[in-house]
Amino acid sequence: MNTPEKSYQAAHEIGRIYDAITDSKILNDFFLTTVFQLIPAQKGYLFLVTQNNTLLLTATVPPPKEAAPELHKAARKAFDDGKPAACGRLLFLPVIARNSPMGIACFERGPESEAFSAKEVEVGFDLASEFSGALKNILLFEENLKMERLAAVGQAMGMVIHEVKNIMQLTRFSDEMIRMGLKEKNNTYLDKGLAKMAKSLKEMDGFAFEMLSLTKDYQLEPEKMNVAALLEELSSDLFERAQGNGIRLDFQAEPGFPEVEGDAGGIRRALLNLVKNAFEAFQDRTAACVKIRSRVVDAANYEIAVEDNASGMSEEVRARLFEAFFSTKGKRGTGLGLMVVSRVVKMHRGEIEVESSPGVGTKFILTLPRSFPK
Repeated sequence: MNTPEKSYQAAHEIGRIYDAITDSKILNDFFLTTVFQLIPAQKGYLFLVTQNNTLLLTATVPPPKEAAPELHKAARKAFDDGKPAACGRLLFLPVIARNSPMGIACFERGPESEAFSAKEVEVGFDLASEFSGALKNILLFEENLKMERLAAVGQAMGMVIHEVKNIMQLTRFSDEMIRMGLKEKNNTYLDKGLAKMAKSLKEMDGFAFEMLSLTKDYQLEPEKMNVAALLEELSSDLFERAQGNGIRLDFQAEPGFPEVEGDAGGIRRALLNLVKNAFEAFQDRTAACVKIRSRVVDAANYEIAVEDNASGMSEEVRARLFEAFFSTKGKRGTGLGLMVVSRVVKMHRGEIEVESSPGVGTKFILTLPRSFPK
């Protein structure tokens, strides 16, 4: 049998272990088990208070996790009293941290056992005090983590809504043009409306790819890829927007550039994001130009470089480029475009390099394998 002095010392040492545990469920079970080691009992119960002031049975030793209605009632009274107490063969230990009641622990002995002594109440209360502080820290950490996740979800949803609204705006314009063309029997309106509708569908398809590419289960779909044709298509898709903003596009693959293997949709979306970022970076539209060049590096790799003569970026901004939700565009930016670029390159087992100087411009260099890694 442990002496009271040894029990107090053990309670203090056990408290250090409590502080080292980072999972609330493990801590709850371990607390009940350690009390059993110092204070013999038949069963232990841990009730924690919810936001609506209800006591919820959270853990029991040994299982199953259940308690009689009479015990619930007694636990409620002990919780409201807020003091450690031994009622015959029931021991109640309040769980209080920083003057905040968190719950009540209850330990029960069989009818053939002795009642809990005053010394056992003291030892139990010491353990409960050590446990309460450790549990409070874990719950605060879990709550902060939950809030961070909710904030991230909210930010992601805001980004999704922002992008969908942009695509819907283009779709509504397409719908109006098609309706006008039908009403006035004007083929010019019809052709323009259908072309815009096709563009909005491509935008939606690309946006869906971006969302899927950020999930852990997404897999690339490698195929033979004509980079020169891809650059020509990208230039055509962006021509109207570039012209409206006074930006010249110069997209070229080196002569004789061979077919390569890769996910064409992923590479296209990565390049599209880089070019759109370049558009946003221009402050002075005089001689504004975005270039894309592709070339063979060696027998195993090829390179695509996206270069602009826009405002460039600082060392601090360049260091955070591929962080989720990081953007220098304020409410206009989602902070996911470059993250998609990075993920596409990594999934191709390639590398990405950034060169940039304030007032000079920026160059992204994507080095990718010519054959998709098996």
